[in-house]
Amino acid sequence: MKTMKEKIEAVRIEFERKTKNITAKQLVNYPEGSLGHNLGKHLLNSNYGTNVTAEKEDVYQLLIGRGQVSVKEDIAVQYYLFGNGSNSLKTLLAMSIGLVMCPHYAGYFYKRYKDGKQALRFYDVDHFGMLHLPVERIKDTFLIR
Repeated sequence: MKTMKEKIEAVRIEFERKTKNITAKQLVNYPEGSLGHNLGKHLLNSNYGTNVTAEKEDVYQLLIGRGQVSVKEDIAVQYYLFGNGSNSLKTLLAMSIGLVMCPHYAGYFYKRYKDGKQALRFYDVDHFGMLHLPVERIKDTFLIR
């Protein structure tokens, strides 16, 4: 059984894993077509500014999302991640609230859940170690649809 100190340390490590101190301006300098370059363009096009730092959620949106930033797509990404094995509190809350707020998209959310089940597990991979790789290669490797 973990002590309180060990639990706090685990949460701190998890938080640090979710962010990377690299700005959108730095990301666009990666090779064109790479995860880093596309992530930088996504952050800049989303009006987050040039000095915003990348987070895992941004990577998920880029790899899983349909190219739109919307409530529907944000919720669908959480369903995809749940299908892929993520059972974090954030994922479960977003799914629950999303279904209550947008019941008319339930069929779409279920489809994205099934898509996540068919993909190879990638939600807990070090995405920031793959910034130099082409996005399509990452999607093909993990069967992301």
